[in-house]
Amino acid sequence: EKWEQVFSQWRDDSDLSLFNRGGKPTDELQRVIELAQEIKSQSSGAFDPGLLQETGEAGFGPEGVGVDLSGIGKGYAVDRVAEALTEAGLEDFLFELGGEIIAVGGEWEVGIERPDPSGRSIARTVKLKNQALATSGNYRQFRPSAGGFASHIIDPRTGKPVVRPPCSVSVIAGDCATADAWATALFVLGKEISDPPGLKVQWNDFLTAK
Repeated sequence: EKWEQVFSQWRDDSDLSLFNRGGKPTDELQRVIELAQEIKSQSSGAFDPGLLQETGEAGFGPEGVGVDLSGIGKGYAVDRVAEALTEAGLEDFLFELGGEIIAVGGEWEVGIERPDPSGRSIARTVKLKNQALATSGNYRQFRPSAGGFASHIIDPRTGKPVVRPPCSVSVIAGDCATADAWATALFVLGKEISDPPGLKVQWNDFLTAK
């Protein structure tokens, strides 16, 4: 609830909505905006937090102009929850929020969902130890389009939804905010791109995933 109040583009009174209407960012919001800008630079603009208008025009977000942190906010919130759990004395745990996952302490086996819009099943499993996992895809929020599904993920180069056959990309990183943002960036760039340094990347294809 706390981080929803910080990041939500749907709440008129959230920190982000107030900022988009000209207000001063809170310290917490400023931290995430700065992190988002860092990953924008690292990804050569493939991850862009300034696409609120384009997301709304595509039918996947509210009307408005400004910053949209939905590609990093959930991962950032997962990291903060993990910090809180650690400070509370937990040493070995797995925490998940809407598909974004962090594992602390021991080795945890987690499933990656098959990118199937008609149902839910596991494509594969991975083991995480003091690592985070995030997945971006087009099989839950989409509309049919020539060449595949038009996703809620916007290509900053065109301002339009990324169109691909049903698929997803999973990223393992040291923190969930980084994994979250890079999963979005890599879904824009495509599987032909080399893995960014320090990240483990797995593309999940609807037709071949087992």
